[in-house]
Amino acid sequence: MLIFRDDITGELQRIRQEFEKLGRMKITIGIQGVAGKNSKGQEVSATADIMTIAGIHEFGATIKAKNVRNLAIPIAKKAVGKSPLDFEDLFFIHSKNGYLFGCISKKRKGTNPRAASRPSDKKPKKKKSKKKQDTKNGNDDIEYLFILFESVEIPERSFIRAGFDSSKEKIDEAVKMVYRKIMFEGWDAETAANHVGMVARNCIVGYMMDSTNFRGKGSIVRSTTNWPDKPLMETARLRNSITYVVGEA
Repeated sequence: MLIFRDDITGELQRIRQEFEKLGRMKITIGIQGVAGKNSKGQEVSATADIMTIAGIHEFGATIKAKNVRNLAIPIAKKAVGKSPLDFEDLFFIHSKNGYLFGCISKKRKGTNPRAASRPSDKKPKKKKSKKKQDTKNGNDDIEYLFILFESVEIPERSFIRAGFDSSKEKIDEAVKMVYRKIMFEGWDAETAANHVGMVARNCIVGYMMDSTNFRGKGSIVRSTTNWPDKPLMETARLRNSITYVVGEA
């Protein structure tokens, strides 16, 4: 008498259930206001300012001055993260080409009031003739901190859309792989969806960090950045804010 154990039907039902669950899932990748997962699997959510920055880079924008006449763009590292109001001795000069700069100079700092004079029995010393000032290098001590514009054009640097489009083959392969994992290695739908989300997220980050995908930063701000050839990199906040969220479709 032969006894057969049916180990196939139950496994087929499990695979079918996981496929159906996976089909109902939605994976959202990008800069998100809701909680997502970073590369370490930690729950994170983007702040409002980084979402604004991401949108400006992704689609481009024209930035105009608000409540002031001009935008002050830092062109020296000591001015990064500061405004002209942070420098008490700041003054403005126009270049020959018509640009307006915010500058500081040791020669233009105020001096302390002189002490009151007192009578003396000593004969006054003869005044030495002043050496002729060298006007050729008269501006050598001026530090240029800001350049001022009424508005600034931020070019489109799509990293989410372009990063996804350039990685479709890798993402498609990841999707095929997780179906095989569900069938033959016992993966569940949630594990599969998280794997696809992580692959897609890493593809976008990789595209973003590849300097060949973007034109480098302009000459005006190159001296203030640590990443002149990677316009989307400076503090890593934007990169670390790229997350994925798995939810119901």
